[in-house]
Amino acid sequence: MIRITLAGRTGIDEYFKLSGVFESERLTHTPLLVFIAGQDSVTVRIVDKATDLFSFPDETPVMGQWAGQWRSDFFQFTVGQYRQHLEAKLEPLKTAHNVVKTVGPQGGFRYLSYEYVNEHGTLAHAGTGSKTEAERLEMFFAKHNIQIKIEKAR
Repeated sequence: MIRITLAGRTGIDEYFKLSGVFESERLTHTPLLVFIAGQDSVTVRIVDKATDLFSFPDETPVMGQWAGQWRSDFFQFTVGQYRQHLEAKLEPLKTAHNVVKTVGPQGGFRYLSYEYVNEHGTLAHAGTGSKTEAERLEMFFAKHNIQIKIEKAR
């Protein structure tokens, strides 16, 4: 198998937290590059949804771009490092309560809201109008046996 060596920056904490790259449903301007090693070749896949990274093994190398202060910066990480970041980011949501999914008259998604104790120990209110993000959160809440109340919009 071929060994892949990337030359991007390795300070990924700021990239994950501050770049905003992973907050979008679709990465239109800064897609991720995924490097898949074969027996005698490397395939580079362009990924425009961060959630698609989870279809690759943890050791898969990834390059991401962030428009830095003076130039465009490239960061290298693995799918496993991103998975760990996301799990740590979701850890406070294990305290979620008052989870309410608002649906329209026909049952279509409108909004998901919830309360939780944040990393500073204070009560936080959050929500999303993104159906994709709401589905991800609903799966997380179900995995941790957090009840979701469904309300119809008026």
